[in-house]
Amino acid sequence: MKPLSLVFIAFFLIPGLALKAQTADEIVSRYIENTGGKEAWSAIKSMKATGVVKAQGMELPAVMLTKPMKQKVAITFQGLTIVQPAFDGETGWQTNFMNMKAEKMEAEDNEIAKADAGDFPNPFIGYKEKGYAVELQGSETVEGTDCFKVKFTKKPVKIDGKEEENSSIYFFDKENFVPIVIKTMVKKGPAKGKFAETVLSDYQEVGGVMMPFAMDQKFEGQMQASIAIQKMEANVEIDDKEFAFPADN
Repeated sequence: MKPLSLVFIAFFLIPGLALKAQTADEIVSRYIENTGGKEAWSAIKSMKATGVVKAQGMELPAVMLTKPMKQKVAITFQGLTIVQPAFDGETGWQTNFMNMKAEKMEAEDNEIAKADAGDFPNPFIGYKEKGYAVELQGSETVEGTDCFKVKFTKKPVKIDGKEEENSSIYFFDKENFVPIVIKTMVKKGPAKGKFAETVLSDYQEVGGVMMPFAMDQKFEGQMQASIAIQKMEANVEIDDKEFAFPADN
């Protein structure tokens, strides 16, 4: 048996013995626990958030509604309601800026919206059962904060007829174990292959869970828009008609 003094020396001096390295699963578990716990998250049946979107020098009132398999973001501009986007359980749609009419999403975009809507209220709740995976990719300092870098991979999606990986990078604050940045590669269009970032801050308690009340949208590091939540409510009554594709289109 090793002398006791050598055990203490090894414990304090050899990296990796004094502090057990975090795994991706443990980081996600800490995140869920620190933001309310699995039971509290699972009790969320609807969310309604009102706030302001700031973009291109404008401040636009916005309402965000979510329920299982349903979601909608509506922005008010010059008295007009612009939906960007919505999903009613089967059909994804949004307002066309040119004619201000509702248009259904293309088939591939609709399937992506359907998958995202199925992750309410939190994509990490039951992620293993859904066939998702997490992978710790080390540490990185983002927004001035030391973070765990975790790759979160969901089921593949089809882009232009080809199946592609569907993953995002989450940066979890090492102190509080909450995501402060989500980095996602653009999958189609002129910006395909470039990165969009969502910076999350101002976490507050809503319905027993912690939610970010400030979100900055960046593209390749450049600010595009910001969302400031003024009020967020959990488990409020939301009529399914709110999400439905307009009948007169």
